[in-house]
Amino acid sequence: MFNMDPSHQLLGYLCRHGELTNMNCWDGWSGLTLSEKGREQAEKAAQWLSFEKIGRAVCSDLPRTVETAQCLMDTGAVLCPYLSCDPNLRPRKVGAFTGKEKTPERLAEFQKYLDDPSLQIPDGESQDQLTERVQIVYQYLMAPYEALPTACFLHNSVLKSLMGLQGEKEAVTPGGIVGVYMDEKGEISFEIKLGESNTKKGVS
Repeated sequence: MFNMDPSHQLLGYLCRHGELTNMNCWDGWSGLTLSEKGREQAEKAAQWLSFEKIGRAVCSDLPRTVETAQCLMDTGAVLCPYLSCDPNLRPRKVGAFTGKEKTPERLAEFQKYLDDPSLQIPDGESQDQLTERVQIVYQYLMAPYEALPTACFLHNSVLKSLMGLQGEKEAVTPGGIVGVYMDEKGEISFEIKLGESNTKKGVS
């Protein structure tokens, strides 16, 4: 059951997928999968969440979030037996940056798309477009399955957008978990539960 404290109502959890087979390139909408370490991170996140009561699990339709979410589904801790995949939860579409190595020159080029949230990446999208697209997360959080919190498995860019951390490299480390709460005025707040990041500002 939900915590009935109206000043700190748990809506659900935002979970970052585990580490990828290549963390030094822009993954974008590619089909990169979890590394061995990433799988371990996903299983650790699943173990943490398995001690909670979860109504349903939702993820983007890309392999890395599906793999991460499936670790939780395999624990039997999710009441709804079906994993929901939504392409609207994909990370920022980074166009020609996809698959490219994050060299200093490319990082500097990418920075301009962070500095101006309205600037659209060629063949990709702007930060403003991403932020608008991923607001659908709140539809899942506000419509709980059997009155139990929802676990949403997402990407770093999506987490940063939702949490207002676009200038940070990471919202949480791979496999990290963020609790989402609402107070009696309808204000949303976030609490890192697992995987607090020590990285500084910059391009991720």
